[in-house]
Amino acid sequence: MNIFRQDAFEGLSQDPAVRIRHAALAGAAPAALAILEIFHPHPGHHLLAMNVHTWLTVHYIQVPLFALSAFSVAALVDTQTGVSAQLCRMALFVFALCFVVFDTAAGLVVGSLVEAAHASGTPAAWQAPINAVWTHPILGGTNHPLLALIGRMALSIGTASAAVSLYCAGRPWRPVLLLALSGCVMYVFPGHSWPGGPLTFGGIAVAVGWLHWVRPRMTLAQWNIPGLGRS
Repeated sequence: MNIFRQDAFEGLSQDPAVRIRHAALAGAAPAALAILEIFHPHPGHHLLAMNVHTWLTVHYIQVPLFALSAFSVAALVDTQTGVSAQLCRMALFVFALCFVVFDTAAGLVVGSLVEAAHASGTPAAWQAPINAVWTHPILGGTNHPLLALIGRMALSIGTASAAVSLYCAGRPWRPVLLLALSGCVMYVFPGHSWPGGPLTFGGIAVAVGWLHWVRPRMTLAQWNIPGLGRS
């Protein structure tokens, strides 16, 4: 059952265990991403000295989780047709696209080059190509690359517009506000490693799960829908 449909108000009196399962499944991807980002290495400028196994493991897992986290938010407004819902879907698509490409280059490509550098026996000879990718102005891992900036902005727009759409549809203001604010955390803590990533996606996970758990408030328009209260 999609709990964001207007005809689902009465159905939300179902077994709490079912609602808990829906909430847990809905928030699983951003929750997993938040936990994963706690272990995201901070290589700084010493890329050849980082733990490349941990680096690659984190990035192999988080690339699909970015897309799944975007989907978990977009799914909240899948029955909405207003401007804010459409903006949410477009913005989250841009976020997923930018972060997948950015993380593939700055994460997987750089990590693979570091791994190959150590395997070659002459890692210093690989420093130039590694730095060329890492410092790239569009898809690199430092100096605020363009894809990361666009993705960060798209995420904040996506969560904020989802919050507007959901509140107008009768969702409670507390989880809606948490959803909107969570998408803006990386403006305060740039980057998706600790603390920016865990706080961003942890907040989104809680908000998504919360929204799947709580019963909607009735808007004035919904209050006058036959079969949903007063006629």
